[in-house]
Amino acid sequence: MKTILLILFAAFVFQACGKKTDSTKTDTKQTTTDSKSTDENTIKFSDKSFMKSYKNCSPNDTCAYFKVDYIEAVSGKNKDKVNKLIMNIVNSGVSYGDTLLPSMQVAADSFITQYVSFRKEFPESAMYWYLEESVKPANETPTIITLASENSSFMGGAHPNTYFNYINLSKETGDTVSLSNLFAPGFEKKLNELIDAAYRKSKNLKPGDNLQEKGDLFENKIAFNYNFMVTKDGTITFYYNPYEIAAYVFGPIEITLTKDEIAPLVAENSLLK
Repeated sequence: MKTILLILFAAFVFQACGKKTDSTKTDTKQTTTDSKSTDENTIKFSDKSFMKSYKNCSPNDTCAYFKVDYIEAVSGKNKDKVNKLIMNIVNSGVSYGDTLLPSMQVAADSFITQYVSFRKEFPESAMYWYLEESVKPANETPTIITLASENSSFMGGAHPNTYFNYINLSKETGDTVSLSNLFAPGFEKKLNELIDAAYRKSKNLKPGDNLQEKGDLFENKIAFNYNFMVTKDGTITFYYNPYEIAAYVFGPIEITLTKDEIAPLVAENSLLK
């Protein structure tokens, strides 16, 4: 069986369909999402969608399909930079192997071709593949816009999987925001301690309890990652995908730290201020 390996975790299921020809469709919706600020850093987004399906089937019919829902910046001084980033996110999410595919169309054509090969090799199989990728606004502060990217797919395996990622952008520059833009140098040890304490609290664990034996984790530790979102009230949430720090059965894990908890770590010129 021929399968494709996705860069951003791949695998998800769907079941049957069939009409006459493959269908490719791109839509642009008139509805927009924009920031609430009124200065020159305001960015307005338009919703867009791309889909290619096997034998012109509809996802509602349970069939093999490739679908991308994403946004495009239509105004704002950094819209070109933001759009380039969005397309990089999309293309990375639907690529396979070690090569970044140049477009959604190329990725969709490859996906359907691989699926057709699978059907020829296993014509009796009731298994249907699908890939869904989305990029949309998730949150906004006076200085940061957070985008959410989600990839869901199935191309064989025990179960479908998803990969979810936050991308934080500076409204002033359009550049991605890292933890080093928020916290003062040397923040790592204290941030890990805060995350450890928050996770133990969520699991009703004591400070000395083994996180692998009693906390459902792969290792006896939990540390910050770079998949995070900041909110208007000053909290920060770290998101861990299934298989990242725990087994699939436990699903995604989220750790939220309050504004007061992270206050000692915040840098003088932080975008959190």
